Amino acid sequence: MKQGYDGSEEGGGPHRSLTFRRALMLGAAILIVRSIIVLYLEDQEQQRVIVDDIIFPVVNGLAALSLFRAARATRSQDERMYIAWAFFAVAQVLYALGDVLWSILEIGLKETPFPSIADGPYLSYYLLFLIGILLLPAPYQSTFERLKSLLDTGVVTIFAILIFWSFLIAPTVATLEESDPLANAIAVAYPVADLVLAFALIALIFRKIEHIAQRPIMLLAAGAIFLIVADSIFMIEALRGVYVPATLGDSFWLISYILAGLAGVLQVESAGVPVRASADRPSPGFTWPLYLPYVCAIFAYAFLIWSMEHEDVNLYIRQHHLAAGVGMIIMLIVIRQVIAIKENTMLYAAAQHELRQRIASEREKEHLIKELEARTSEMERFIYTVSHDLRSPLITVSGFLGFLRDDIEKGAWDKVRKDLEIIESSITKMDRLLQDTLELSRIGRMMNPPEDVPFYDIVKEALEQTSERIRSRGVSVSVAEDMPVVHVDRMRAVEALVNLIENSAKYMGDQSDPRIEIGCMRDGETVFYVRDNGIGIDPKNHQRIFELFYKVDNRTEGTGAGLAIVKRIIEVHGGRIWIESELGKGCTVFFTLPLSEKT
Repeated sequence: MKQGYDGSEEGGGPHRSLTFRRALMLGAAILIVRSIIVLYLEDQEQQRVIVDDIIFPVVNGLAALSLFRAARATRSQDERMYIAWAFFAVAQVLYALGDVLWSILEIGLKETPFPSIADGPYLSYYLLFLIGILLLPAPYQSTFERLKSLLDTGVVTIFAILIFWSFLIAPTVATLEESDPLANAIAVAYPVADLVLAFALIALIFRKIEHIAQRPIMLLAAGAIFLIVADSIFMIEALRGVYVPATLGDSFWLISYILAGLAGVLQVESAGVPVRASADRPSPGFTWPLYLPYVCAIFAYAFLIWSMEHEDVNLYIRQHHLAAGVGMIIMLIVIRQVIAIKENTMLYAAAQHELRQRIASEREKEHLIKELEARTSEMERFIYTVSHDLRSPLITVSGFLGFLRDDIEKGAWDKVRKDLEIIESSITKMDRLLQDTLELSRIGRMMNPPEDVPFYDIVKEALEQTSERIRSRGVSVSVAEDMPVVHVDRMRAVEALVNLIENSAKYMGDQSDPRIEIGCMRDGETVFYVRDNGIGIDPKNHQRIFELFYKVDNRTEGTGAGLAIVKRIIEVHGGRIWIESELGKGCTVFFTLPLSEKT
């Protein structure tokens, strides 16, 4: 199957003088011509032998040349693939050398070619082919995958050993003659070599060579299968004494050579074609290697039952040995199933973990989207509020500047003084609005590192900062003693509590006994509260009071940013805030804060 080049560049690569299609046609022609000659010379055994002794070495030599071409074409792409194909080529060369020596002995020297010097190259082929298969680059496998592959290989190998021993090796051993030890060793070596070749095919099946060109390797494997079949037929017929040389049955050897040559031609064609990743290939409908160990186990068990029911048939293997082999197969399959269950359990756990992570990510994404929508809406309200509330003092300043100009021209100095006071008050108000706006914008961006702080200490510090207002309003404050430790930005937490205390003191109204209560409740969740007995808030305004610059009573001092700042501080800590209140019945502000892990 010679593949040549004329050296010209056409279409970005060398022009191939022998394509796979042409090689296939040539191989088929050789097979057909040989079959016609064998049928024509049906009664002339010696002539048939001469024809085979000429055709077989030639075809085998062409196959070896094709495999060397394949190795050379692969060298620039993958060093390990090159070495593997080089072993295939050398193995084929040795088998071709064996054919040449066989032909010389049989035709030229008129000697019996078995046993002979030809057996050395023949037997070397099997070992080198196995090495070539093992050298093929295999994809990465996890520990579980490697264990399962080893166990699958072990099951099929034990089955192959039982079959080869029962039908080839043991019968061959039983027919050995004590007079010629060398002939005996060579006779046993061939079925053992076929067993080695079978092991090479088994190893190939479970290596999962998905990332290299598979069709050339499959042709090599098919050639090896035909070689095993040819050897097995020869040995069985030889043991029965019915073997006739150079018949159509010997075509299996010729087919093996042709397939090896075709594999080399196809590998040369595939060398420049990138192999698609397994993920890009369509998934096979039936992955038969997964079921092969179980099929072998069934046949081995059936073989054991059959041997027990037909004790009169000499299988050259003792039943307890056969039973031990079947037992080993079953044991390996059980171990494989245990490993598969363990792997599936881990994969299921990993899938569940990934699913939980995805669900958490989706929830977090939904939460972030809602938070972004809320922030966007809040920003729109913020911009509207700021522009509206800042515009009000600006309009006042602008209007009174006109009045001031007129009053100065008229010399109405009393009115000038009053205009200046109003302008100054508006500027002061605008400054407070800007400061509160800036304070709100800083929260979350300028947070101090959180620390563990007893909430009682935060209350104590807040009361110290609001002591003047509490004393001036005559407010009595009660603080619960049994309060937990929180994990917060202490400065911001104190700021939030100061705003809540001042807000309660501000809206006490006219009463003789103003009171503020600070504490916490524990009912599945720790909730802090600041309760007063002031004027209360209409339920319809419960949400609006947390808006920037909103004031229940516009006549009170301040900008109305206090509760907006408190809400922002609580939310930055990951907490919640809400109120319960009715007009004339006081107000309670509830909020949560992260607790210390120690708590």
